[in-house]
Amino acid sequence: MIYIFHENADPAEIDRFVTESDQNSLFQCSEWADVKKNWNHYFVLAEEEGKTVAAALILSRRMPLGKCLFYIPRGPVMDYHNEELVRFFLGEITALAKRKHAVAVRFDPNVYSRKYKYADRNEPHPYMNQDVIEILKKCGAGHKGYTTMIEEATQPRFNAALDCPDNYYELLDHRTRQSIHTAERKGAVIHCGHEYLDDFAKAMQFTEQRKGVALRNLDYFRNMMNVYGERCIIMTATLNFSEQIAHLKEELENSRKELETCTGKRQKNQLLQKIKNDEKDLEILEKDREREGRDEVILAGKLGIYNDRRMEFVYMGNNADYLRIRASYLLYKKYLDICVEKGIRYVSMGGIEGTLDDGLTKFKSNWLMDVEEYIGEFNIVLDPLVYHAFDTVYPWVLKKAAQIRSGKKESIH
Repeated sequence: MIYIFHENADPAEIDRFVTESDQNSLFQCSEWADVKKNWNHYFVLAEEEGKTVAAALILSRRMPLGKCLFYIPRGPVMDYHNEELVRFFLGEITALAKRKHAVAVRFDPNVYSRKYKYADRNEPHPYMNQDVIEILKKCGAGHKGYTTMIEEATQPRFNAALDCPDNYYELLDHRTRQSIHTAERKGAVIHCGHEYLDDFAKAMQFTEQRKGVALRNLDYFRNMMNVYGERCIIMTATLNFSEQIAHLKEELENSRKELETCTGKRQKNQLLQKIKNDEKDLEILEKDREREGRDEVILAGKLGIYNDRRMEFVYMGNNADYLRIRASYLLYKKYLDICVEKGIRYVSMGGIEGTLDDGLTKFKSNWLMDVEEYIGEFNIVLDPLVYHAFDTVYPWVLKKAAQIRSGKKESIH
């Protein structure tokens, strides 16, 4: 086969090829280069007889001494079983990396090693695409292995995803549907639109403060919103104390009136329990309003981006003081309703720990969750000494810097 490499490929062609591929990823589409504006980038592709057969968005991180790191998130996109194509494309990318003084080419293909329902996580699942790993090794790429924890690789090797048919809501577990109803009953109100960007950023600060890390700032989110336009969905959930308190008082009044004329024992017990629950909620809300010193609070926020075939849940923040309201469940439902409306079946809920037993993973498991295990991260090392320093010291520095930045943030209460 005769392949032709294009170093300055048309971003529109990259987007077309990636979106139509089974390896479709928003992190390999051209907009992601504009999101990562603190990185340089290259759009490259390979052609065979005038037809695109491989493509990659390469991000280039500047390093000291005129060096850089080439990183291809969830890519390149190509037929990894075609050894000749893989060898050619990686060879050309490596040659480009050498010309640009890169210490390594890092990439994590959007190729599964296993995929299964979360409910079947304890069942045996055979590994797939082990031949792909061997082909990549023969091309000079070192395999980081089947990592388990998020922090062990640049991108999480484990990912939560779901198939979103039109009737997804009917397929949800009754406890998940109950949590959605709880959010509605307890007064969570959903707002959708770019005008809620500031509130979303505040919701993210709740998560930063709880975890003691610095995530992304308002400018980063604003840039992402501008890059994706209407394909960036921003939602927040809020609680208005006065409105919910007035609603509960009205509910209590109606329940007490109904109790006076109630004759059935079962109905009477149900009313008594409802009154008890509403009185407790009312007491808590009044204390919350006094503590907050304001009439409305942000409960949660979420940001998602999408293309024609894929929705990516990118960021979510929760106010830990109000988890009882379960606003995150209502937010998820609103996003999935949009997927149904737009005919998007595949939804990525983001990375998860490979232990599959942490709180975030358990929450995501409420949503018809598939566990996706990718084949993992690979590195073609070009400058071993500098790369080793970067790979071992730099992540530690970034982590400590993030913790320091988080600690200096002012409270948003």
